[in-house]
Amino acid sequence: MKKLNLPGLFKKKPQPTLGVDLGSHTIKIVEFSQNGDSRQVKKVGRALLPQGAIVDGSIKEHDTVLEALQGLVSDLQPSLKRASTSISGYSVIVKRIHVPYMTEREIEENLIIESEKYVPFEISDVYIDFSILKTYEEDNGGSDIFLVAAKKEIVDQYANLLEGVGLTPSVIDVDAFTLVNAFELAFGKVEEPAVLIDIGASKTNLNVVKKGMPIFIRDMTMGGEQLTEAIQEATGLNREDAEAVKIGGTKDKVLAREIANAVQEMTGLWSNEIKKAISFFKSTAAPDEFPTCVFLSGGTSLMSGMEEFFSNTLGLETRRLNAFTGKKVDKNIDEKYLASVSPQMAIASGLAIRSAE
Repeated sequence: MKKLNLPGLFKKKPQPTLGVDLGSHTIKIVEFSQNGDSRQVKKVGRALLPQGAIVDGSIKEHDTVLEALQGLVSDLQPSLKRASTSISGYSVIVKRIHVPYMTEREIEENLIIESEKYVPFEISDVYIDFSILKTYEEDNGGSDIFLVAAKKEIVDQYANLLEGVGLTPSVIDVDAFTLVNAFELAFGKVEEPAVLIDIGASKTNLNVVKKGMPIFIRDMTMGGEQLTEAIQEATGLNREDAEAVKIGGTKDKVLAREIANAVQEMTGLWSNEIKKAISFFKSTAAPDEFPTCVFLSGGTSLMSGMEEFFSNTLGLETRRLNAFTGKKVDKNIDEKYLASVSPQMAIASGLAIRSAE
């Protein structure tokens, strides 16, 4: 059984890669240059995709996505040709499980047998990988691992797309793990547990992270597209105009009130789902693992008032995640532009610090 190409989850190896985030709404690319321990933001850019081009992590319109990616690569002219990308959606399973094995070799030898208990696909149709979270030394206590399984069809779609624009697919990761990398890139291994919430167009990744390691992961099918549709329904605006006022607002007081009501109702549903996820985590976690703060990322996090909303509803200090914090910036990059898009670039940034074998 071939493993999912996640070489050494959470491990950094020497050869740098280009971070390519293939979202359902926007393609994002980040490239860092490095001098010793110091990273510089060398390239950053994004390209919009039409609705329906990527759905639930599956590429539905290959030629359309290929053209958009090719255009972005052509505009940015990155120096790196090895690329990292990540997947999410229904075709990816990430589950924390306990296995009765102590060593990496034992886990690998028995991974297929263990996976069959948890993976709802034919094992022959998926790539599998794992990362050891904790080993219990007493009485042959086994290990806690993150089991990752992804449909070969989806992994191969992404790899073929990168190859189609002249890039070498060196790492295929999972969105949830790259978000942790982005957090570590910005702040290092933070001692206090934190909730990372990446709100994209069609899905939301929620991680609880402590000391540089994810300890809880939950994917949710909610995102900015739901807000756009709610605004359309409440106001009668077409999709393009609804998308524009969602981020930019409006001076029309009546329209603004209708938008605010629609957004408040939808985000209220979101916060309930997030609170349920955090409560579920806390029901089995140790008190020293309870999160003390929240970091928001993803395109939808750019909406005005999102930090205050989540701070009030979750009862935790909430900030936007800027993975470029403290990093030097290439002279050709406008720093105001970089600041404005930084939360949207979290996953691409987390990918850009992955390294190839």
